[in-house]
Amino acid sequence: MNIELIAAIILLVGLVGGKLASKARLPSVTGYIIVGLLMGPSFANVITKEMVYSLQFVNHLALGMLAIAIGAELHRKVFKKNGRILFLVSLGDNLGTFIMVALITFILGLPLAFSLVLGVLSMTVSPSGVLSIIKEYRGKGPFVRSIMTLVAIENLNCIIVFGITTAILQGVTSSDLQGGALILNMLIELGLALMIGILSGGFLAFLIWRKTNENKFMVMVIGFIFLNSGIGEIYGLSAILINMTTGALVTNLVEENNILSNALEKIELPIFVFFLTLAGAKLDLAILPKIGLVGVGYIVGRLGGKLAGSYISAKLTNIGKRYRRNLGIALTPQAGIVIGLSIEAEQRLPQFNGLITGIVLSGVVFFEIVGPILLKQALKNTGEID
Repeated sequence: MNIELIAAIILLVGLVGGKLASKARLPSVTGYIIVGLLMGPSFANVITKEMVYSLQFVNHLALGMLAIAIGAELHRKVFKKNGRILFLVSLGDNLGTFIMVALITFILGLPLAFSLVLGVLSMTVSPSGVLSIIKEYRGKGPFVRSIMTLVAIENLNCIIVFGITTAILQGVTSSDLQGGALILNMLIELGLALMIGILSGGFLAFLIWRKTNENKFMVMVIGFIFLNSGIGEIYGLSAILINMTTGALVTNLVEENNILSNALEKIELPIFVFFLTLAGAKLDLAILPKIGLVGVGYIVGRLGGKLAGSYISAKLTNIGKRYRRNLGIALTPQAGIVIGLSIEAEQRLPQFNGLITGIVLSGVVFFEIVGPILLKQALKNTGEID
């Protein structure tokens, strides 16, 4: 089966799955993922692992679009008004999730280093899961704005903590490597990622100031997403961080930041349908029996950590009770970013030998399907969707 036919199947069947999910009063995202799962290696195997791998460029485009959109939520006005509150909530959510996952998986028999890495990975939140639901149900209000900003902050926290943790573990487990040198190298990588993102964002802002034709601007945005992702892959930098920085700079340099969001909106639906259906096809249910109790521990720890951590930290602020109760469940979706980081963790720490990805994927199977449903309920509970 050629690549064009597979692309057609993914798009059309994915769209049908989303429509059926909507009929069943479920988020379309859940439908895309379930249809992908049914079409993938776990069931029909119409979309094979080789096909999934050959279509990775779509993942880069979708994750880049999401990162720019999430970065665009990091406007200075938001931080001036609610910065302290949002950072406190994100800290509590991240810390609670990290502690719960690391502690439970360690108690279940994993080595400490292994549990620490899983704790860090559990901190990520799926931008695609959150952004797709908010757009589908046209969520608006202070809770939606806070969730969008928290997704950006929490993923940024995770990328930084992940770099520090893996650098330290590399230094501890290798006699040839100095932990201090690895941390310095990690800081250089973060600095380079920020610098590239600033250059890209500056150029896109310049195009907006020049009032570039909307269609040409859209082409430039796509070009810079691929450019950022390509440079990141070549030099081992975080493409997510580069694109988040690009979005953040644009939104802070120009008043007409809706020009960027309008450009992304024109192409996002087919890209997201493709990306999320493909994400479902990636899920391999055969790993679940192998992971067993540890996989369940990861899921329970992440869910419990998010609920408890966000609630406790929000209680230290003036956030209302209704919002406080729904922060944790709104931040449960988890997908693309955590898979990418888990693969990178195993490249840096080969002694983990595929187990990290296996455990993370067991969580992704759960949180990719259940997370959007929980987020939709949180938006209903806070009255920001009908």
